Amino acid sequence: MRKQQDRLQSAEYILLLAGFKEWLQLLNYSPLGIPGLGANLRNFLQYQEQTGKTELRQLEATDANNFIGYLQNATGERIKKNYSNNHINKHIQSLKLFSRYIRETGRNSTGFSLQLLEETRAVPVWLTQEEINALYEATGDNLLGIRDRAMLAVFYGCGLRLNEGACLEVRDIDRTRKVLHVRKGKGYKERFVPVAQKNFDAIRLYIDFARLELLHETKTNALFIAARKGAAMDRGALYYRVKLLVKKAGIKKKAGTHTLRHSIATHLLQNGMKLERIKEFLGHADLDSTQIYTHIINPQPPKGGKNQNSHGI
Repeated sequence: MRKQQDRLQSAEYILLLAGFKEWLQLLNYSPLGIPGLGANLRNFLQYQEQTGKTELRQLEATDANNFIGYLQNATGERIKKNYSNNHINKHIQSLKLFSRYIRETGRNSTGFSLQLLEETRAVPVWLTQEEINALYEATGDNLLGIRDRAMLAVFYGCGLRLNEGACLEVRDIDRTRKVLHVRKGKGYKERFVPVAQKNFDAIRLYIDFARLELLHETKTNALFIAARKGAAMDRGALYYRVKLLVKKAGIKKKAGTHTLRHSIATHLLQNGMKLERIKEFLGHADLDSTQIYTHIINPQPPKGGKNQNSHGI
């Protein structure tokens, strides 16, 4: 949301926010989720300050409803459009917890009457394991085929975002620990992503053989090299190549690099990996983003037995 001011002005609100976070810790809320819940409450308290209410004793039950109404009509500074119901529901969750906090700690007896809004998030497109196998089979036995398999290892096997894959350099492949060092993740966050042996072998073969052939006499640290002139592949080139593989594999779904990311997350969940681990693997800021993959929490196993993720981690 557009911040009304850089930080809270009320000393009481500053202490209240800190106490709210400590209370969540006592209730064993995930350390990964507490910062988000606190940020949502800060937005509400800033709204209160803007409406002239700088003390908790001024709080009324309708303030929460008025704040949610404000969010529904506000335009996001970054997204340049109205907030989604999903985003607003996160604030409703925080306000419900805040109401419980002030009542249980004796700070205020005000309760909020808030109902979650209907969420509109669409289920992401993802590829079945059979379709992923078809992508691998669509790669050739030449230099570009070796590069294609390394790309699939990065975008599917490691679940990287398009920009993360485009920014990879050779030095980011840690051969000792078999991890990818993502230096330019979303929100400028770094993370290390484990690489399964089959994916690691594909990346190593590309670096040690195909990449050297594609480089010619060009000098670049970029991991992925274009076929012509040995230049680094940008986001557009990587996306186009994956789309070409999708078409060659005969896959009818509208799929790109992010579809591969959705697919590995879905397959990991199908194979029993916990959401917390998937969250860390994908580099999500909080579990809200990872929860969308629970649409397959009770998957139907494919014919022939349990789904075996042959190219995942």
